[in-house]
Amino acid sequence: MDYRKLLNTVLLLLSQPAKAWRSISVCEGKAHMFNDYLYPIIMLCSLATLIGTLFTHDFGFESFYFAAVKMGVQFATLFFAYHLLAFFIAKISSTYMKVEYDRQHTDKLTAYSMVVIFLLEILLALFPNFRIIGWILQFYTVKIVWDGAAVLMRVPEERRFTYTMAVSLLVMVIPFLMGTLMSGLSTNLG
Repeated sequence: MDYRKLLNTVLLLLSQPAKAWRSISVCEGKAHMFNDYLYPIIMLCSLATLIGTLFTHDFGFESFYFAAVKMGVQFATLFFAYHLLAFFIAKISSTYMKVEYDRQHTDKLTAYSMVVIFLLEILLALFPNFRIIGWILQFYTVKIVWDGAAVLMRVPEERRFTYTMAVSLLVMVIPFLMGTLMSGLSTNLG
């Protein structure tokens, strides 16, 4: 795994989304996206959760156990949120928006559109007091999806706004709902 390439991809998505989407659209297949972007960034989110939890609790075996459980829950949350999002975005794309369906592009749109959510998960794991700022910053997802809809998915201009709003809403809401569900399910573990 080339973390420098991961960092460049993330920075390009945040600074010049249209250029990033052009680069992403010509990248290799799904395995490349999973191995070089999605799994490493989910692992970074999980690691940040472990570190953040250890720093906010007293040091000891129970604290480490609690932090490890939170790290596992974070990984499962983001992993399942991605797959649930990919399913819903594929359904929206093919059924409701009548966008030409390509599973590989739908998966890429899903994974790379979550970049802001991933970065906020890292930031909030390490600095939990920035939650309000995180709520505001997550709306940058709309810009990233807007450019992805045009470049990657080739959504017609007349449907682009509706498509962007639907996908952006899903990208912002599903990880939150999944986190709430997984947190509730894991309360007995910690």
